[in-house]
Amino acid sequence: MILTSAITEKLRLIEALIRTPTYTAVGYTHGRIVYVSTVEGATDLWSLDLKTNEKIKLSEGGIHSLAPVRSKSPLVVYTYDVSKGRELQQVFVNHVEGGKEFRIEKMGPRRVLGMGFDGETIALGAATEKAMELWRLTPSGEAEKLYETHALLFVTDYNDGRIVGQGIFKGDPRAFEIFMYDIKKAEFKVYTPKEGSVNKNPKVRGDLVLFTTTAFGDEKLLIYNIAKDELEEPKFTHDDYKKYKFTEYVDYDWTDDGRIWFIGKREGRTKVFIDGKEVPMPEGFSSSLVVVENKAYITHSTLTSPPRVYEVDLRTSERRVILGADLPPEVASRLGKRYFIKYRSPDGLEIPTYVVESQAAPKPGPTIVYVHGGPWAEVADYWSVLLASLVVSGYHVVAPNFRGSTGYGEEFRRLDIGDPGGGDLQDVVAAAKWAKEQGLASKVAIMGYSYGGFMTFLATVKAPDVWDAGVAGAGITDWEEMYKLSDAFFRQFMDILFDNKRELWKDRSAINFVENLKVPICIVHPQNDTRTPLRPVLRYVMKLLELGKTFELHVVPDVGHAIRRIDDVLKIVMPAVIFLDRYLK
Repeated sequence: MILTSAITEKLRLIEALIRTPTYTAVGYTHGRIVYVSTVEGATDLWSLDLKTNEKIKLSEGGIHSLAPVRSKSPLVVYTYDVSKGRELQQVFVNHVEGGKEFRIEKMGPRRVLGMGFDGETIALGAATEKAMELWRLTPSGEAEKLYETHALLFVTDYNDGRIVGQGIFKGDPRAFEIFMYDIKKAEFKVYTPKEGSVNKNPKVRGDLVLFTTTAFGDEKLLIYNIAKDELEEPKFTHDDYKKYKFTEYVDYDWTDDGRIWFIGKREGRTKVFIDGKEVPMPEGFSSSLVVVENKAYITHSTLTSPPRVYEVDLRTSERRVILGADLPPEVASRLGKRYFIKYRSPDGLEIPTYVVESQAAPKPGPTIVYVHGGPWAEVADYWSVLLASLVVSGYHVVAPNFRGSTGYGEEFRRLDIGDPGGGDLQDVVAAAKWAKEQGLASKVAIMGYSYGGFMTFLATVKAPDVWDAGVAGAGITDWEEMYKLSDAFFRQFMDILFDNKRELWKDRSAINFVENLKVPICIVHPQNDTRTPLRPVLRYVMKLLELGKTFELHVVPDVGHAIRRIDDVLKIVMPAVIFLDRYLK
């Protein structure tokens, strides 16, 4: 392939964007902030001495998941994928001041479904081919399986002798219940304040469990008192939070001295509160908070600026960036305005959407409808390296939060349960129509990764006249074959998503409609993906070949669904950009 000077320059700018380091604060212990950064080419753990600014790297090659950091312990607990992307993980421990990593080998590699650390021992959820499990491990290497279930289960916290988390234990795919496992009693209990409600992300402190619930209407932050078997309202000293109405809570917990903090979200932007008092932050998205005495360390980003860590003085509200990197000027200058809009889907439902315009494209100009993964996720006003790469490449981006997205209330999120690839597909098609009607788009392509890849495959065969091209990353072409290739966790995920309506699998699988494809499609897929396996996609490709369709296939070797290294991000983004340059000019 011969690349023109224009596309070569475009690729240079994209690489500069992707290699700009990101920083996320995740905890504090023994005088050091623990953070995650891509500064050396992978998503690794670091620690920063708050007095000397000394930085120490704690992991190597990209971690997969992380347990909460406890200030009373100098240890940091995390996992690596030990299976070349197949997401079979083992737990590792390191000292916050660095040293030799220790692997806990007595629990064999598993898909990890959340971890907790009480400062002395580790708790985690895990999935095998057959079941979901609850484990307890020690930093010295011991491992004990505590519980096994076929229900969907995630560990969210572990403290004061209790493991807590969320799952679907009562068979209702539209509900989430809380579980509590008492270590001393070896007792597993399920709790919900109301049948059919959604209860999420419990945090535990003594007999108190802090969680969100929809039992009484919109999502609300409440406390369950285990000893009294009663619900309580959180108590705050300040009432700044009362000025806002949030649709969701990004995160929350207790500080070491017992104050409750939370990050509230509405329309993809956040506000931060400690003990009810607002911590002033720029417009955008604050994704994590670490409180150290009179200082807060907050991770913040927008759709046009990568994550950085602010130190905020809680007495004066003064803030400064302590960890961060600016985009190169020639990259930043191509990122245009970002804004939030709503348009209507054919059935009248309002679809909340973020738009980012490219300074390198005319209006109307080439536009990408970017479909997020999940589907229970969203495009908010936070950094997405894939979305930003498209804008820098010279494409306006319209990113719909189709029905089923998070961030807009449980009623909205539940709308695609039992109907994936139905109403949500119409929402995505309507985004292309909106972009043209508003004078933003000339040509329109669809692009997405994971569930967004599934939607790309399906949209290009079910609405083939809408698009000028498609890019499907780590997508799904055949739900029936995917089910056969999945472990216990993803089989449960599919049953929940489809509300056990397996008769829909055929109609929502692009492989059954491949003859309808009219536009070029670029397929980028990780070789070792166990969430969206490669094998059904290869069968789809063989049908494309037999029918003489125009396509590209790029298989990324020795990589799984979750991308941890910058070089692997480049292997996904670069082929897509070259393809779009050819077909969306």
